[in-house]
Amino acid sequence: MSDPAARREIIFETIACGDTLKVSAIDVQSGIEVSIMAPKNANEDYARQIAARKLERRLGREPKAGDRGGIIV
Repeated sequence: MSDPAARREIIFETIACGDTLKVSAIDVQSGIEVSIMAPKNANEDYARQIAARKLERRLGREPKAGDRGGIIV
């Protein structure tokens, strides 16, 4: 399986908010950002891996006409 995110530069931002950890992953080329929340005692490297996989999935989505970037759940 090809890994398009492996060839991209990713900036990670980690912020502790109370008892949670917010990890953001930003693709340098496109400026697309995704975030995850984890328990503060979670392994930071593992949280970054999850954020990177979420970013890879977001980058793999095909934009649709009129797509404003959100996901309806």
